[in-house]
Amino acid sequence: MLSNNLEFKKLLLLHGKDRRKQSMETEFNNLPNSISHIESKIEIENATIASATQELRSLETESNSLENEINSLSEQIVRQKNKQLEVKKNEEYQALENEIAGLIDQQSQKEDDHIKILLKLDDAKETSKIAESKICEKVKLLEADRKNLSEKGTELKSEIDRLKSEIEETTSGIDEELLHGYARTKKVVSRPPYIAPLEEQKCSGCNLRVSNDVVSSVLVEQKLTHCDQCGRIVYFER
Repeated sequence: MLSNNLEFKKLLLLHGKDRRKQSMETEFNNLPNSISHIESKIEIENATIASATQELRSLETESNSLENEINSLSEQIVRQKNKQLEVKKNEEYQALENEIAGLIDQQSQKEDDHIKILLKLDDAKETSKIAESKICEKVKLLEADRKNLSEKGTELKSEIDRLKSEIEETTSGIDEELLHGYARTKKVVSRPPYIAPLEEQKCSGCNLRVSNDVVSSVLVEQKLTHCDQCGRIVYFER
């Protein structure tokens, strides 16, 4: 049986190493995208913190501005009241009285606006504090994931290099005809496995039934045989 053939066993060993290497290379090549995806998430989380901080600062600026306006109006009211003490004509006194009343109305409106801003500011501070705490924790976890992926990349690169050396060593001990057939199969078949056992006259690579000629070639002639459906090398296990 072909599976008992020493040269074919070496080819199966090569195939196993080849598949592991290809799997690791795929994982390694996907790492930059995975890391980039994590970095995008970190940027979004940091932007959320920045946005909350900016909103908080905007409310603080608005609060300070209103406070200054209220203080300015208070000073104007005091000055106008002092002027009232100096005027002698009723017309001038009444004019100042009307101006003072207008300033008081403005001050009252500004104070109402200031109270609303202060309430918003308190809510914003609490929200920002909670959000920043949660987001910072999330960012730490994302940064840990990014670090793990970077370390994984180093490990994969080392393992791929090791497998390359093993594949070269294994390849050097295999019959040229078998290697040629294996290399041709890898060009024809789009994805592994490139060697698949037959199970109930079906290729386990494509799960399709093979012809009797293929079965005969494997069992009787015991030569390198390809699935007549997908092109994979097929054999019977013990």
